[in-house]
Parts: sequence; structure tokens; C-alpha cells
Amino acid sequence: MVLRQKNDYVTLIIYTFRIFFVSIFRMTYPTIYPARHLLTVTLTGLVLAIITALTLDQTVSLYFKQPELTWLWLAARNITNAGLSEHYFILSLALYTFGKWVRPQFVQTRIWARNLFFALITSGIFIHIVKFCVGRQRPHKTENFDPFVFHPFNIHWDFQSFASGHTQVMFTVATMLALAFPRAKWWFFAVAAFFGFTRVIIHDHFLSDVIGGAIVGYVGTMTGLFWIHLWQNRSSRRSDKATSLST
Repeated sequence: MVLRQKNDYVTLIIYTFRIFFVSIFRMTYPTIYPARHLLTVTLTGLVLAIITALTLDQTVSLYFKQPELTWLWLAARNITNAGLSEHYFILSLALYTFGKWVRPQFVQTRIWARNLFFALITSGIFIHIVKFCVGRQRPHKTENFDPFVFHPFNIHWDFQSFASGHTQVMFTVATMLALAFPRAKWWFFAVAAFFGFTRVIIHDHFLSDVIGGAIVGYVGTMTGLFWIHLWQNRSSRRSDKATSLST
């Protein structure tokens, strides 16, 4: 009976995971706010995160605590900081500078770099709001990796487990790359998920935190891109209006 119940949970997780990522892969550049699409991604992602928290979080964290997996912890520790946002802020500024002054003909490179910069800011603001409001304790703070310790409205690092900021950054970058190179989007999101999972291996986050970070990274990026599109349209209308008045 217990085995059947576990199989039911696994089936439910796989089914929800499939809906979540299929929804993401239907992305298009947001010239109008994709409210229904982002709502679908957010709700299916949250359902997946809740089911994972109830069934897998503690088990997965305890698994990677085994002494014989110390080598894996060390390997994950060495690569996990690929998810630090400063790398991609520097990259966006470097590409923008290159496309603005070194090779002005590379207009699309400049636009992509600008969009990446603002997408990182938007999703970064979202992730800190979520962390502050949820206040989930990090796995390594309890011996048995209790996934249900919450102190909401807390700015201490120990209580900012949900959602994963590193995963948010990686999914922001993956979303931007997927929009630029749609044929390779599976690879971009797979790499983002891989680096997100390193946060689980080193016990800085639960698995559901990584799912939460993926949601925020994707939704924050698409929202940021839509705001940029709105700003461009308004600037264009003001410019047209000023031109018509001057003539």
C-alpha cells in the first residue's frame, strides 16, 4: 500500500513537471503581457513545488548527506557559483559596450544585452520579495533537514531558502538565450536545471526551492521584457508626437 502511494506521488510529480516545462517551452517574446501563460507556469510550478516539499525534499537532502557522496558535494560546491548574478551583469554590460561602441552594426547583440540586464534586475527583485515573505529555513540548519521550518518576513540568510536565487539567475539567462536561439532552448533549460540542482546537493536549498527559483526566473524575465516593450512603445509615441508638433 505504501509502495503504491509512493508510485502515485512520483506519477503526479512527473505529470506536473511535464505540464510546467511544456508551458515554458511555449514561450514567445512578450509584445503583450502573457498573463494566462505566466499564470499557468506559476500555478503548475507552485503545485509541483508543494508536492515536492511534501514528498521528496527531506529524502533527497538526506540522500546527499551520505559520507560516500562527499566527492559529489565537493564537485557541486566548486561549480554552483556559476549561478551568481554578478557574472551575467558583467556579461550584459560587456556585450552592450561591444555592440554600442566597438561594433555598432551589432544592434541585436546590444538589445539582447540590455534586455538581459533588466531581466536580471526584475527577476532579482521578485526573488528577494519571495524570500522575505516566505522565510523558509535552509536545509543544513537542522540535523534531519526539516523542510517545514518557516519564519516569514525575515532578512537573515538562514531563512531565505525559498526560492533559490542561483536558480532564478540561471533560468533568467536560459530564458533570454532560449528567446535568442529557440532551437536550443531544451539545452539552455537543462543546463539551468543542472546548476540549480547543485544547490540541493550542497544543502543550501531543498528541491522545491529550486523549482521556485525556476518559476521566478522565468516569470520575472518575461515580465521584465514586457515592461521594456511598454517603455519602448511609450518612448516611440512621445518621439512621434514631438516630431509632429515641431512640423
